[in-house]
Amino acid sequence: MALGRKTPGPPDEQTPMPQTRVRMSALGAARCPNLAGREGVVVGAGRYRSTVRVMFDGFKSPTSLHSTYIEAVVEDGTPTQIQAR
Repeated sequence: MALGRKTPGPPDEQTPMPQTRVRMSALGAARCPNLAGREGVVVGAGRYRSTVRVMFDGFKSPTSLHSTYIEAVVEDGTPTQIQAR
């Protein structure tokens, strides 16, 4: 058994679903100041349960971040999701 790998399981309640529009949270901005104020879209789960892959606007490749570093963009009381094409 490889060290550092967790068995697959259900995602955490706070982990946003793919296609959800997100922005950096206050904690994320403090820990990653170069990403402060950025918005993007969740493209999938990360290698670990607590990470997500985010494609920030204007970036060419996704970035892995801890799920507490991002928050859903809320418009009109509901989180926004990108429509599938």
